[in-house]
Amino acid sequence: MTTAFEAATAARRIGDGRYAVEIDPTWSVNGIANGGYLLATILRAALADTPHPHPVATSAHFLARPYNGPAEVLVQTLRSGRSVTALRATLVQRDEPRVETLITAATLDPGAEPDWIGVAPAEVAPVDQCVAAGVELPDGTRIPLFEHVDLRLDPATVGWFAGHPAGVLEMRGHVRLTSGDESDPLVLPLAVDALPPTVFGLGMLGWAPTIELTCHVRALPAPGWLVCHLRGRLLQDGWFDEEAEVYDSRGRLVAQSRQLARVNVARKPPRS
Repeated sequence: MTTAFEAATAARRIGDGRYAVEIDPTWSVNGIANGGYLLATILRAALADTPHPHPVATSAHFLARPYNGPAEVLVQTLRSGRSVTALRATLVQRDEPRVETLITAATLDPGAEPDWIGVAPAEVAPVDQCVAAGVELPDGTRIPLFEHVDLRLDPATVGWFAGHPAGVLEMRGHVRLTSGDESDPLVLPLAVDALPPTVFGLGMLGWAPTIELTCHVRALPAPGWLVCHLRGRLLQDGWFDEEAEVYDSRGRLVAQSRQLARVNVARKPPRS
């Protein structure tokens, strides 16, 4: 049975290396499709005819804002070997590239265990103590993405919502699909980009467009909530970075990402 997420990211083969997709307006924020959702849609097409089902490394450059509605994904196999397949996939609309990606696909062992793992990030408050992200904001703004994504934010990272930002590039929370469908590997690119931008922690609210996003899928997620940690190192000249780590319900590191994004710096952020 097709899940709601699979239907929203579906890709239909229409030619050699060409796939038709539909950008669903309900997976958006302020009318702009979520970057992780776009990445999952591109990956669904890119992996459709490869022998390796898991996107272990994906680098995406967001060239122009995609429109809601029909689009195509053009896929080129750069190399196909026994252990990995390397691909290029481009989301195209109105004859213009919108998102350009390079993908390394492999086959992950569901029973693999870490040989070594670094220090775990800060604890996230339990789900029942977190703040649920609503579809409707107090000012009437709708965020359709949260019709599909159940996001619970750690109270320690949502002071900005009440006008008391923490003064650090940091965001933490729990993520799962509202449909109740369990996370497949393509949900992980969505998870790394589902939380509010870390610049909100500096009181800088508004659209923060992603310019480049690299996502690593490290393991196949167990059923249940995903725990997401976002943090940044530098805001300068209108550019900021975000690093994400995603853990599954077993406490395993299942995804990592790093992205570079833009922000309006007309207002000076508070200093910590």
